[in-house]
Amino acid sequence: LSCVARHTTSIQQCVSETAMAPSANLAAVAAGSFVAGVAVFALREKLLKFFEKFETEEPSKQGRVPIFVMMPLDTITNDGKSVNELATRRAWLKGLANNGARGIMVDVWWGLVETAPGTYNFEGYLELCKLCKELGLKLQAVMSFHQCGGNVGDNVSFPIPSWALEPARAQGFLYKDRDGKISEDCLSLSADKQQIFPGKGGTGKRDAIACYSDFMAAFASTFAPFLGNTIVEIQVGMGPCGELRYPSYMMSQGWDYPGVGLIMAHDSGMEKMLKEAAAAAGKPQFGIVPASCPTNTCGMPEDCVLFSAKFSGDSHRTGGHGSFFLEWYHKTLLSHGDTVLRAACAAFPKIKDLSFSVKVSGIHWHCMHPSRATETCAGYVPSLETGSGAYSNIAKMLGGVAKQTGRDVFFNFTCLEMSNISQGPGMPHADSSPEDLIAEVRRACIQEQVPLCGENALQFGLPESDWALSQIRTQTRGWATGHDKMHAVTLLRLDDGFARPSSLKTLRKWVASL
Repeated sequence: LSCVARHTTSIQQCVSETAMAPSANLAAVAAGSFVAGVAVFALREKLLKFFEKFETEEPSKQGRVPIFVMMPLDTITNDGKSVNELATRRAWLKGLANNGARGIMVDVWWGLVETAPGTYNFEGYLELCKLCKELGLKLQAVMSFHQCGGNVGDNVSFPIPSWALEPARAQGFLYKDRDGKISEDCLSLSADKQQIFPGKGGTGKRDAIACYSDFMAAFASTFAPFLGNTIVEIQVGMGPCGELRYPSYMMSQGWDYPGVGLIMAHDSGMEKMLKEAAAAAGKPQFGIVPASCPTNTCGMPEDCVLFSAKFSGDSHRTGGHGSFFLEWYHKTLLSHGDTVLRAACAAFPKIKDLSFSVKVSGIHWHCMHPSRATETCAGYVPSLETGSGAYSNIAKMLGGVAKQTGRDVFFNFTCLEMSNISQGPGMPHADSSPEDLIAEVRRACIQEQVPLCGENALQFGLPESDWALSQIRTQTRGWATGHDKMHAVTLLRLDDGFARPSSLKTLRKWVASL
């Protein structure tokens, strides 16, 4: 009572003062008063529980930038019917709800849901959505048209549906590098308009865009009661890892940091598209991928003619074959993004508080090289005239779709936790500068009036990584009033470590500081 009267906030201090140190118990027992000793101990325990209740029931404070947390990759059971380890996941989500998180993000795996053409099993995701509603959490749903497995942090495997993978592999609509190595992470964008996939129920044929559209329409119909209230964002998968890019750097195929990766335009579909584009431009001789492109996925920009500052001819800024190809490579990716995003907007009803987002990879290595080689291989080709990044074009595409469809569309960017100093001194040949890259993306979003949101690139422990949380807090610009302020941040990834009391305590304090 003395502690309460003085508004003492330390549980340990109250307990130690109440128990009067161990001597109180010992004296009572020594005097033969066992009951008195037990009574003092019981009072100590009651006070401990009282103050714990007082602390945990204090309302958490949410900052000016909403924080979401990415769910585990295996959130849904392999049969798609329920939430994996439901009791544990419920406790984790309750911990997030009580400590300032606005909600969660979850991958809705194409290969898990649509195991047969046009047959959709969303049972497990419905269970998760109802749980979020019960706990007052919002949900960002990722339309994951890529495989789970083979990438950084993947601990489970959900390939894309076999009924889509097999015809794509057989007819050359999976991304391929110059050495013939194929990526099965997602379908090639060259499959967008190719009716080679079975229709609903196995009847007729569909192209890739129709497959994506049907999937999203089925999701929208199934989750109609939750759209705009529990489900507040649809992130539209557009390529490997769900990102708008080519699978140019594949760990499963030998890539290692800070390699520039490889050009991914050698599948039959991409080769046909390039040949047709060159013919239409009156330059049929440019209808093949330039021989000057990178040949080693782990190589540096100076190792190939196309990107090296030492060479000339068809390099990235001097015109000719190289510049024609790179411009086509970039515009083709943008066109794919535009088409898939419009399909998503058409699949979902126009509802207040339901937004869309597109994820763009934070490719920070070699962004300080004149060629910006790694970004270029992924499809983020810089201006051939000024060398400025591709992000203005991406933001312009997103803004254009938003205006024409009347939807809110966000530019989602990764690597928020990284700083220039953390990436540079230890590996200067990586030409890495993530802070400058984020600033460039932010400027593009401001220019095109597109809201910016983001994620950390690599998982970290919250209590152990004050540097990462501090960096993300700086990048959110929670004090700002314009498009320079981040719309939301999603943290990777909810697990036992994230759900620790020390992690949740750190999360609570950090969220309130934004």
